[in-house]
Amino acid sequence: MQHINYTFSSAFSWDSFSECPEYLQEQGQSVGCKIPLDATQRFQPFRTKLYVGGYQTICKNYTDLKQRVKLNPPSILSVNSSAREGEVCVRWIGSKIKKNCVNYTVAYRKASGPWKISIPVMSSSYCVSPVASGVLYTFQVRSSMSDMCGASDFWSDWSDPVQWSNNKDVMTAEQPQVYWHVLGSVLGVIVLICLSLLLYYSERIRVVFVPVVPDPSKSLQDLFKKYNGNVESWVYINRELKDAFETDFTESPPCVVCEAGPTFETKTEDGPVEQPVS
Repeated sequence: MQHINYTFSSAFSWDSFSECPEYLQEQGQSVGCKIPLDATQRFQPFRTKLYVGGYQTICKNYTDLKQRVKLNPPSILSVNSSAREGEVCVRWIGSKIKKNCVNYTVAYRKASGPWKISIPVMSSSYCVSPVASGVLYTFQVRSSMSDMCGASDFWSDWSDPVQWSNNKDVMTAEQPQVYWHVLGSVLGVIVLICLSLLLYYSERIRVVFVPVVPDPSKSLQDLFKKYNGNVESWVYINRELKDAFETDFTESPPCVVCEAGPTFETKTEDGPVEQPVS
């Protein structure tokens, strides 16, 4: 199979042509071109050239770009039972364009049956009734510009499907993000409450087991003013304990001890005799 190179160029109004700055890829092949758009160019004529293999050129002009607008598909679909018996409603988040400028159509089917497509609506919800009990329903939504803001020839791609059965939502690829966000918020609140309780009880333990040192000035005032500095009366010692420290003997007068003085010897017939020195 011969490989052919394609080159796309475009221009607004009567500006000079410029090559595509960014090609859109699908499965490794270029299928479109992403062109930066100025707000003032939205309603200007648009001219295109497609060069095929360097030897053929296909030209096409678009006088009204409003008819070529293709929106993004709606997102975050959810299905819930309504207040009416036997009725379910599908809701979604659409484009940020003004509410009356966008039409939506809803496609739904029972189990593997044929698809049914609703008439265009401008609201972001659609209800189906009656619904059979125990049957699996599948919903998809697409969007397009309405006639009020310049109708478009294109509808967006279909949204990711969402399923419903027995009054219970079946999550699609888009819905887990919402559920995880809600679950994360709830867990964050629980953790915050637990940390607050832990901090509260730790403060109570600190106050009970590590009490603040009391101010001794008040007690010392009683010692000097009320008890005149008598520590025993101020402390209040038990009578039995106080008696145990009392002495149980009498002291005798002190004994004076003097050191003996030097002596002189006198010679006699019988031998020396000590005589005290007077």
